[in-house]
Amino acid sequence: MPKIAIYKFLTFFIFAYDALNEPPHLHIVKEKGTRQRSAKIWLETFKIAETGTLNDKELNQAISLIKKNQIILIDSFNKVKNGQKITTIKLK
Repeated sequence: MPKIAIYKFLTFFIFAYDALNEPPHLHIVKEKGTRQRSAKIWLETFKIAETGTLNDKELNQAISLIKKNQIILIDSFNKVKNGQKITTIKLK
């Protein structure tokens, strides 16, 4: 479960097996707390596939960050898909 990026309280990651079978996307969770379900957002269309336990404000923040950093996030997704190592990105 490679961690792709972090932004304040949000962590963006990929399930490696998802990368092999699905279009580019990220799972997002809040850093704090336990027992949470990840949201899932498609990187090419910015559509929310799953809301998880994020509220609307957090989902909108995640989409905004994905839009601003789409190229580098897709690149990281593809590296994971191809078995390459990545460095976690600190989003701004």
